[in-house]
Amino acid sequence: MKIRTPRMLLVCLCLLTIVFTADAMAWNFLQAAAGNDNRENLLVPTVPQTKAITKVKPQPIVKVKPPVGFQTGAQALAIRTPECVLPISRVRGWELDAQALFARAKGKATLMNSNYGYYWTYEPEVDFNTAMGIPDHAVVGTFNAKYRFQPRWSVNYSIMPTAIEGNGNSSTPFQFGTLNYNQGQTLKTKWERLYQRIGLVYDPILTPTSRVGIFADYVRINERLSVFQQGLSGAAFDNDLNMAMTGVELEKLLKVTRFCNTLSLECKAGVAFGDDAFGSDLSTGLKYSVPLNCGRSGFVKGGYRYLTYKKKYSDAKMIDTAMDGGFVEMGFVF
Repeated sequence: MKIRTPRMLLVCLCLLTIVFTADAMAWNFLQAAAGNDNRENLLVPTVPQTKAITKVKPQPIVKVKPPVGFQTGAQALAIRTPECVLPISRVRGWELDAQALFARAKGKATLMNSNYGYYWTYEPEVDFNTAMGIPDHAVVGTFNAKYRFQPRWSVNYSIMPTAIEGNGNSSTPFQFGTLNYNQGQTLKTKWERLYQRIGLVYDPILTPTSRVGIFADYVRINERLSVFQQGLSGAAFDNDLNMAMTGVELEKLLKVTRFCNTLSLECKAGVAFGDDAFGSDLSTGLKYSVPLNCGRSGFVKGGYRYLTYKKKYSDAKMIDTAMDGGFVEMGFVF
């Protein structure tokens, strides 16, 4: 009994050890298979979580100017292409033009030495065309030069010489100076005038498509009207004027061709005053400009011009002249 009892105890201990060992392994297996036990999740290695993919906001595309050395052919061509703007002279640049006015010359004058006696037998105002035989149509030239010394300031000079001669018989009797001229009498007449203007032009509006200028000029007129009768003496009327003129000039772009030729409308209006005289110089026309190299351009222009000057010294001495008609003009801007 003594030997059997320890053996029995040993066998019992072995059985108990086997039972408890199997039970512990089963418990661990069940806990590992269970997915709802938060305590076991602590034993599982943590996996780093990734951020959820969201909609990416596009960034604005910024245009980067390429270096000068990598310009495209179109860009290089655009640099060399002249701008389609009104042809206006640059600073320290010139504008020169010549004009031919197909004028209808009209006028009347009074030149009497006395208001008494036989001088009243004729009309005191003598017509240039019907009485004196001066041609009523002539071609008169004008030359103009303009220098731009500031972006909006220019100096302008214009000269218009006129000389119209007439030979023929008087259609009406008239008195001029100290002589009386009968109807049908052979006469030789001449009307000479030198018309000059010089002044400043300021452009308050100067854009690529329009220009508005205000000018102020000094006007000088030297004029002589002479009448001669064959075999007899004659008479002459001398008229010298020193006047001021103010006015406005406008140029507006109308059309541009693909070669940058421009068609524009140009209008000028000036009023002269002073020296007990009155005058005006008005013109309007279309201007077609063609760009040349190095910022230069040439142009042709056609339109209508009207100018008149009148001075009355007294009842015995007066002159009133006018010229109007179409004109053509050609010039250069450089």
